[in-house]
Amino acid sequence: MALKYFGTDGVRGPALVSPLGLDDARRWGKAWGQVAHLRGIHQLVLGWDPRNSSEPLAQAFIQGLDGALELCVLGMVPTPAVAWTTLHRPDAWGLMFSASHNPPEDNGIKGFDGQGEKLVEADEEALEAAYEAAEAPSSHRPIPAIEPGPMAHYLEQVEGLELPPEFKVIVDCAHGATAPWAPRLIRGQGVEWLGVPADGARINVGVGSTHMKSLQNRVKESGADVGIAFDGDGDRCLLVDPKGKIVDGDQIMWLMAQDLQQQGQAIPGVVGTLMSNGGLDEALGTLGIPFVQTQVGDKFMLRELALRGWDLAAESSGHVIQKHLGPSGDGLSTAIACLKALLHRTPQARWAWRFRPWPLKLLNLVAPERKELEDCPRLQGVLADLEQQHGHALRVVVRWSGTEPKLRLMVEAREADAIEAPLHLLESAARSDLGL
Repeated sequence: MALKYFGTDGVRGPALVSPLGLDDARRWGKAWGQVAHLRGIHQLVLGWDPRNSSEPLAQAFIQGLDGALELCVLGMVPTPAVAWTTLHRPDAWGLMFSASHNPPEDNGIKGFDGQGEKLVEADEEALEAAYEAAEAPSSHRPIPAIEPGPMAHYLEQVEGLELPPEFKVIVDCAHGATAPWAPRLIRGQGVEWLGVPADGARINVGVGSTHMKSLQNRVKESGADVGIAFDGDGDRCLLVDPKGKIVDGDQIMWLMAQDLQQQGQAIPGVVGTLMSNGGLDEALGTLGIPFVQTQVGDKFMLRELALRGWDLAAESSGHVIQKHLGPSGDGLSTAIACLKALLHRTPQARWAWRFRPWPLKLLNLVAPERKELEDCPRLQGVLADLEQQHGHALRVVVRWSGTEPKLRLMVEAREADAIEAPLHLLESAARSDLGL
């Protein structure tokens, strides 16, 4: 059954508009209470980001629950704190109101299971069915008092870092959920802050991991050793080097893998996604580290980590999972790990570790509606031909966006001049199959 509301990262869209209006939130609350009860869940861990719509949606959701579940309210916290707290509460699910890196006018609902991981598709299907059958309750139950203990425990396990006074760092909190908490973890005379304080009207506006220009400029102007960017809900982290160049999640994975080996820790393997750069695979191979790829989405990486008993996974967007620290992408934990890895190196060699990425090009096609890729004969024919002609020297990814009817085409090759022709063939075939 195709999901109607849930995408790769929960329910997301314009805030206070169906399916994320206040009455919808009450219906979602009723649905969550019903499905959780059927799954043997008795408690819900609840958090939200600082968007102006987040707390009102959370309050409406609680009214919909109408006492069906015991509540542990964390308040305005990063998404990873909700996931981590859920993992450590018996018989609990977690829920976060946030649209992650999206602009202030959007919002979303992210749900977590008893392991602190994103809900499986069967639970999402059950929630959608219960939501569509529900009526908005008329309860006026207020939000219970925030419990400070769980957030304190989460910050303790992340472990803060006192930086040397000569080590200059610029940290961009995107006016998001990390803004009140990151200064407790990243400390030092040389730390400067952007995208603070938390501000629902400015979250992700010109700042954060999807708007890096202000951080890049400030790093270069100030002569900083590194820049750090979080997204609005704190599950992503990207870096900026002293020259202002962005360091993505693939390069962060490579930095962490090298550092772990140099510190004497065995790495049985790491997990990426279909969008991970081919250069990362090659680089990890030089260290003898196996690398496997999953569908896009941290829930798929987590399932692969569990299957293989591995600890480390990352998406190029900056979702980095260190499973021993928590069951989700975690910007704060990633930033601490990267700062430690950089400080393990001499200043002269601090940035001399990056792999050469394969060149790539991305193309997005907006379609009237989604069409199963298996039902696109011309596109399937081109994919088969490219595989036969180029083998492992060319990587092609064709997938639908998780949140909108947008077909994403990616071509990646060892050499840049091998990209244009395959991408043109794919675009032409896709347009024909989709009637564009």
